[in-house]
Amino acid sequence: MTPGFSERTFEFCFNSEYCQLNAALLATYPNIPSQRIEKHLGYDVEFEITTGNYTRSLFLQHKVSSIAKKRAGSNSKFYAVHRGPYFRFPVDDDQHNTLCELSRTRGNAFYCAPRFNLRQELATHYRANSIGANSILLNPLDVGDIGDDDRHNITYNPLGGNPTLHSEPVHFPRSFSGGKENAPELRRVTINSEYVRELSDDLLHRVQGSRFAILVQPTIQRVSALKQVQLLLGRIYQLSWLLLP
Repeated sequence: MTPGFSERTFEFCFNSEYCQLNAALLATYPNIPSQRIEKHLGYDVEFEITTGNYTRSLFLQHKVSSIAKKRAGSNSKFYAVHRGPYFRFPVDDDQHNTLCELSRTRGNAFYCAPRFNLRQELATHYRANSIGANSILLNPLDVGDIGDDDRHNITYNPLGGNPTLHSEPVHFPRSFSGGKENAPELRRVTINSEYVRELSDDLLHRVQGSRFAILVQPTIQRVSALKQVQLLLGRIYQLSWLLLP
């Protein structure tokens, strides 16, 4: 059964609820990149969350899932993994690998998908502020990069258990909730010279061969890593990065 609502609708409803339930922890408004650069970045939204004296970023790539309640034809391999009904969403290989790299370098990048797929269910959870509690978060690094040209899907059972990357099944060791119960512990990233250099190298690598390469002047290679990060974030992603002592 195909989803009764679009990915954008789910994204809006989830983000709205997340902001409402975590208003006291959010450092600022959610950062939602334009569709023009969303695939290049790998995520739909970034939440900046304050805990103590630190701010952590949570990056989410929203998905909506179809549900299969019976074994039928080509879904047999998915049904067999769960031994019953399951949810499934398709994976974009490039996007998945970008999410892996984001999770590897900056931490806290997750797929976010609902454990329901009917329009009325979305409406019910929206009114009850229970969308997050009925959604799962999956860290792409738990299954690693995709290195082949096969078609890939992620499946999970109606309770959010046994999440699996296909075609050759690779099981996520765990899933998290989009609500406050069973939420992932966010990794704190130390911003030092090594972090800045790695971020600069990653940004330069992403730009090379992309449609944004023309925006990067040759002189950027000759400036410091910190200056490279500031220029790349500003010219391509329209982001300002201010570091305070």
